[in-house]
Amino acid sequence: MKGKLLFCLIIISLLPLANAAPIREWSQEVHYRNITIFAPAVAKTNDGYVGVLTQINVTMQNGSGNVYVVTSPLTEVDMQGSAHLAVDVASALTGIDASNHDFIFVVKADSPIVGGPSAGAVMTIASIALIKGWGVSSDVIMTGMINPDGSIGPVGGILEKGEAAAKAGTKYFLIPKGQGIVYQTVTEKRQIGGFVQIIQRRVPVNVSDYLGSKYGIIVKEVDDINEALKYFTGYTFPERKSSQPMTTEDYESIMKPLAMDMLDRANSSYEKADSLFKNCTSKGVIPPGYWWNNPKANIKNTLNNALKDLRDANTAFANYFYYYSISKSFQSLVDSRFVKYACEYYLQGGKEDYFSSVYDNVTEMVNEATKEVKNAEIKGLISLQCVGAAQIRAMDALDTLNQSMQYWNKYSYTLSNNDLFSAFSNLAYAAERSKTAHWWLSLRDYFNDTFLINETWLEGMVDKYYDYASQIITYANILVSESGASSSFIKKAQTLLNQAGNGEYKAASLFLSLEAIANANIAIEAIDGVDEGNVERTSQMASYSIQQTRNESIEPIMAVNYYEFGRSIEKDSLNDALIYYKYSYMISNMLRLGAGYEGVAKSSYAGLPSQSKSSNDNHIFTTAGLFVVGLITGGVITFVYESRRRKEEEMTQQSDEEGFRCPVCGRVFSSERGMRTHMGKIHK
Repeated sequence: MKGKLLFCLIIISLLPLANAAPIREWSQEVHYRNITIFAPAVAKTNDGYVGVLTQINVTMQNGSGNVYVVTSPLTEVDMQGSAHLAVDVASALTGIDASNHDFIFVVKADSPIVGGPSAGAVMTIASIALIKGWGVSSDVIMTGMINPDGSIGPVGGILEKGEAAAKAGTKYFLIPKGQGIVYQTVTEKRQIGGFVQIIQRRVPVNVSDYLGSKYGIIVKEVDDINEALKYFTGYTFPERKSSQPMTTEDYESIMKPLAMDMLDRANSSYEKADSLFKNCTSKGVIPPGYWWNNPKANIKNTLNNALKDLRDANTAFANYFYYYSISKSFQSLVDSRFVKYACEYYLQGGKEDYFSSVYDNVTEMVNEATKEVKNAEIKGLISLQCVGAAQIRAMDALDTLNQSMQYWNKYSYTLSNNDLFSAFSNLAYAAERSKTAHWWLSLRDYFNDTFLINETWLEGMVDKYYDYASQIITYANILVSESGASSSFIKKAQTLLNQAGNGEYKAASLFLSLEAIANANIAIEAIDGVDEGNVERTSQMASYSIQQTRNESIEPIMAVNYYEFGRSIEKDSLNDALIYYKYSYMISNMLRLGAGYEGVAKSSYAGLPSQSKSSNDNHIFTTAGLFVVGLITGGVITFVYESRRRKEEEMTQQSDEEGFRCPVCGRVFSSERGMRTHMGKIHK
């Protein structure tokens, strides 16, 4: 009996080992660069807020795009967001994909510092210096947050930080442009009879005059990171403006007939809708309604909108804005179709059968579109864009189709004209949207597919940009919450990210993540408002990126289309134009960097870019380990362990050749993380 009990105890004690994840060890050569830079901060002490210097030690080594932040003492989470954004901006400015490197930021301060993203610009300088191998002057200290477009945003505590920089013996103190004047609260006491009156008032202080006269430090306002680079490194990047037109002759020769076809369809649809409305009016079948909610007036207004959009489409076509013309034709088609549905509904007596018939017809259109985009083949970067845009539109069509039924069900008990018209409006949109999905797929036949890609590449890019979108949205949400600025861009970004997480359409997920990043970026940049300078800077970034992408023999169709759309609406809405420019830039940049992206499954331990000799030493060290396999005895335990070990060996062997293959269903993933996430969701 005791023997059996002892055996059971041994088995039980070994059970945790049966479920233990195997330990893997390997040898690798790691190349790294390191730099130490200082940033001023504000610390809270018993005597109030004072300026202190924080030491930021940054290491870049070959890796897989991770950004680590270690702080002592602990700071708020926005420091992590600043580091991620700093690396992203550095990558964009240098044109070197940072996903092949890891960055480690070690931040040290003598006392707890007040949270805030004011070290973002300095972190960007350090990241650029490491990527390019440039030395950094110790005579310069800067404060300022970094914006996604490379501009330097405002911060607080300018005077306190300036005093800390001056006491450290710094020659130059760089501050964000527009913050040369700050305000201090001055307390005054006045004796009035037997009473003391205390008055507090805010007085302006010239930062340059105050710090210069008191400490001899030179204060300079800088607008963007490129301007700051000149003081830190002596280098600047050349102004990046496109020297070529956005629409090439080949592009125009393809888009022109497509735009003409859409115009013809929109014109024909409008004429039919206008005829139907006149027929309804003459027969008096449209209910009179009320002065505040008149069905006839609503239909007439929509018909007028269709005509206005049609005229705008013709004007855009005449001025060679072919994609904008196509977009306005689409809007006209939606309005004309709504008028058709509404008029036919009343002409047939307002019966439910009519709605059911139209709903079934549109459902068939949407189902056909979703089926086609789901099975669409992606060969290269051209078809990736076309399929991605088509998938997004098919998803949009399906969503509005479902909304139309919700409005119809609501109308069945409210009998509200608003619900009725919303049902038909959504049906009209879903029908025309499903057609645009086919339209985008057809574009594959007009452009030569370049840079062939596979599923492993696509999965790697989807994971990469989805993860970054999650990070930048979190960071932007913190900044927006702290500033009290509008959260509209954040809400839009989060909605897009949720759609990107669907996972059913990979190409759509990639571009939805890019659009989410664009909205999160704008949320940060718009904290102090959007002006023409923001729009012009982003427009230049997009146009230059488009040119660079074309230099790689890749036609950024989506980027060009959205750039053109942004240019078309810039006078009407700076915010909307900024969104389209930013999205255009994100798409073009992804295509250009993606052409050199080999996927996570490939070895990420490639060497760093070549560099010139600098004051920062480059170090090489080698980390080695031995792979150890333990043997576990016991009948049941051995069986479980051996089974798991065989699966792990299969995954390891296959990962070397083609990515990480799921041992259950055989699906190949570009990263081990992606494979394990899949197993946890599908095969748990």
